[in-house]
Amino acid sequence: MILKRDNVEKVVENKAVIAKMLKEGFKEVERLSGDNKESSETKTDDKPLEEMTADELKALAKEQGKAGYSSLKKDELLELLKDVE
Repeated sequence: MILKRDNVEKVVENKAVIAKMLKEGFKEVERLSGDNKESSETKTDDKPLEEMTADELKALAKEQGKAGYSSLKKDELLELLKDVE
């Protein structure tokens, strides 16, 4: 899904992130063609953060635009991402 606020446009796939960004004032611009399809990425969206692998957490951090996530360990990634939920 593509979300936009002022001059900022973001492509977001994670449902939790979409909900957070909509609350922050972003508006839906368009749905991506794959939004309605079930994929391995979509399945991880429903997983609790603690059950995700470090790689899944890094992908989520990247999607959320977090900086410096690539060198973090799983427990550090969990701490970084928990403030989103």
